[in-house]
Order: sequence, then structure tokens, then C-alpha cells
Amino acid sequence: MPDSTSLGTATRLLWVGSGDPPANLLQAVERRWELVAYDSRSPLAGQLAQTGLAVISIADYEQDPVRLGELLEQLACSPAAAIFMLPDGPTTCGAMLDRRGGQFLCVTRDAPADQLSAKLSAAAELQPAIVHLREELAAARQSGGSHHDRNGLAELDEQLRLASRLQLDFLPRRLPELGEVRFAALYHPAGWVSGDIYDVTRLDETHVGFYVADAVGHGMPAALLTMFIKKALQTKRIAGNSYQIIPPGASLQELNRDICDQQLPSCQFCTAVYCLVDVSSMTLTFSRAGHPEPILVRSSGAAEALTCPGSLLGAFDDAQYPSRQIQLAAGDRLVLYTDGLEGVFSRSADGRPPNLRKIFSASSGMSRQEVLLRITDRIQSAPPSAQREDDVTVLIMDIGRE
Repeated sequence: MPDSTSLGTATRLLWVGSGDPPANLLQAVERRWELVAYDSRSPLAGQLAQTGLAVISIADYEQDPVRLGELLEQLACSPAAAIFMLPDGPTTCGAMLDRRGGQFLCVTRDAPADQLSAKLSAAAELQPAIVHLREELAAARQSGGSHHDRNGLAELDEQLRLASRLQLDFLPRRLPELGEVRFAALYHPAGWVSGDIYDVTRLDETHVGFYVADAVGHGMPAALLTMFIKKALQTKRIAGNSYQIIPPGASLQELNRDICDQQLPSCQFCTAVYCLVDVSSMTLTFSRAGHPEPILVRSSGAAEALTCPGSLLGAFDDAQYPSRQIQLAAGDRLVLYTDGLEGVFSRSADGRPPNLRKIFSASSGMSRQEVLLRITDRIQSAPPSAQREDDVTVLIMDIGRE
């Protein structure tokens, strides 16, 4: 069989979607391409490289735009061109694609077969150019042995080290203690810089605000967005001798507008969960923006994921972020984390992600420091073949525990 990623020889088409391919796609393919179903048990990047062309159903990502961001990263690192099948009307994922640009085309999911066929032909013509650019880039990297290039790489490495130290300076140096509330945090970038950020701030004598955010993507663009988040997220307004604590939903709404107003290029979106705890009443108020659900572990060991709707930050400037209030009690534990934590633990035999509620429930008798140390041990003891590609951040709040 010829190499499907060679110039002009793409003969296989990867279908990325749950269920069977739709009828219009089957008609559009006809006898020109061999349709291959995506295998969720194998890395997507490798399958994209093998076929060179892909059709992706956005329906599988409409409720999880973070997964779409990860898919776009894998697509950008592959020699493949892709067609995204979109629903009619505005969606968060559609907005991400509109602003991202790159090696893909879009079509509505109910497009006529002849229109879809034309899009496939255009993607097939685009794919050899992608391969050619990647080959030129690889050749440029291989010729990087000159003294000048080595100096350039050393300078880049030093700049990344400085950026890493600067990013660490944006994290809290000491986590506040207020009443019965105590915190502990784990921050583990996958590279020099991270797309994760967290903060814990004592707002007055009875309130503590804290959040975890995760910029979609990796590298320097994601790291720069975390620094913007740190400065832009407002938790308290001060006017003269008085102040007003900003509710979590309003904080995220203002942050979302700030990100949208920047009109950032590429796929600069982020997820976040912002919490406000009142130690006088032991109530927790929180809002989510497309972020993994916080896990509340009661003193009995029972664990639940705290649900609350909220779209990705940076997609729609008029997005709303509802809040939810939870009554806390002595012995309770709240865990905020970024989705990189799932990669630390093994998936089930059928490929499902790890059950983090069960994991944190089983560790409810441990101190928060011990929990984080065990997670760190798992990260550092992973074999080279299982190295992570995502940052890991975990923030634990305990009530009435030392």
C-alpha cells in the first residue's frame, strides 16, 4: 500500500466520530477514498499521520471544548488535513474553530454530498502543502548543528528558564489560613512553562477566594494567557474606605469579556473554576467555565462532583456563569484540579478515564500533603514511555483538618 501521507497520494480518510459515518459522507467518499474508523484506544496523532485526511464530527466535542482544543493541538502536529462537520447555529466549539484557523475546513453536518465532496477535494489538495512545510521544517531542524544555531538554541533555552521562573512568581508564595480553612497545592508543569495557574486570596476577615484555571493548548502562548488571567480576574472592588467582594459568577463573566476584548489570535481559550468560601457560615459559592468539576469529599468519605453550567472563557463575550452554593462542615475536603490529573492515573480496561471521585474518596483519611505527595510520586515514577503531555495542578481545601 502506498504511503498515504506522501505528496498527492492520500487514499485513506479517517472518520473521527461516534457511530457510523453519516449518509452524506458515505456518498461523498464514493470510490475515491477508503474510509477508516478512528480507534479510541490508539493515539489520534498517529492515526492522522497514517491517513493524511480526516473528517471530524464536532458533535462529540460540543459538551467538551477542552477535548477539541487537545484535538486541534494533535492535528497541528500531524501532516493531516481535516474537515470538521458542524451543526447549524453558533456553538462554543464553532467559535473555537472560527478563531483558530489552520489545516482544516468546515462544513455543516447536513451538507449535500456534492458540497462535502468538494470540501474533501480541497482538503486533499491542501494536505501535500502541509507535508511539504513539515519536511522543510524538519530539514531546518536537522541543519541546526552550526555554532550560530547552537547559540540560538542556548539563548532560547535560557529564555524559557526565565519565563518559567517568572510564571512561578505569579503563584502564591504562602497559602492563607482563615478560621478552620486550610489549603495545599500541587503545581507540576509538563515543560518549562505551564498552561495552568491557581491562586488563593484572603479577601477579608471571613472570606477566601480561590481558583484553578487551564489555558487550552501548550507552550508559551498558554503560559502568557495564564499571566493575563492572574491580573485580569477581579475578586474585590475597593471604593474609598469600603469594598465589595465580587461573586464568582460575576468574576468569571468579567474575565471572559476581558479575554474576548483582547481578540487573541489562534485558539486562546481557557477553563476555570472560581470558589468563594465564607468561614463564618461555612458556605461555598462557586462558578465554572468549562473546567473539570470540583470534587467534594465529605468527612464520611463520600465524594461527589459539584456540577454547575458554564462555557469556556474567551469564546462568547456575552456568556453567563451561574453560581452554586454548598454548605460545608468540619472534616470536608474540596479538590480543584486541571484535566492533566487524569493522565496521572490509569484508564479502565475499556478505555474510560480514571474515576477521580473514587480515588479521592479512598484517600480521605490522608492529610492533604500526603495526597499531593502520592500524586507527585506517580508523576515522577512514570516510565519514559508514559510521559505526560499535559500540566498537572491540584488545589485542596480542608475544613477543620490540620
